[in-house]
Amino acid sequence: ARIYSLGEVRVYKPQSNILIEGESTVGMYLVLEGQVAVYKAGKGANVEGHLLAHLGPGSAFGEMSFIDRQPRSATVVAQGTVVAYYLDGVVWQRTLDAEAALAQRFFANFARVLCARLRSLDEQLITSQKQLWKFALSRSSEVS
Repeated sequence: ARIYSLGEVRVYKPQSNILIEGESTVGMYLVLEGQVAVYKAGKGANVEGHLLAHLGPGSAFGEMSFIDRQPRSATVVAQGTVVAYYLDGVVWQRTLDAEAALAQRFFANFARVLCARLRSLDEQLITSQKQLWKFALSRSSEVS
């Protein structure tokens, strides 16, 4: 209840940007209701960017900028009406600085989430590489 009192509940309209890639904010979000889409523009991406993920209730986003203090790495868009809990990064950092046990639990959980994402990306990379090789080999056999 005390941690909940540090943040606020925000409601986002469908198709509204919650985060924009490149902006310099550090707050974190927890999806309470609805679904968001996460897009990465990066170099060479089309105007809309590449869809990375859909996140629903219980999913968190925005924590990477809190951790590394770098600009937002992706754009997050509400897919319908979204209710999210927002925790300001400055307020959260003060709380973590004051409570070592809470900080340890937070960072341990973040490390687990990061590991899960990395494992998933590893699998996606392997799958995409296999598909690219199959496509390249099929094209080369057509040309021969």
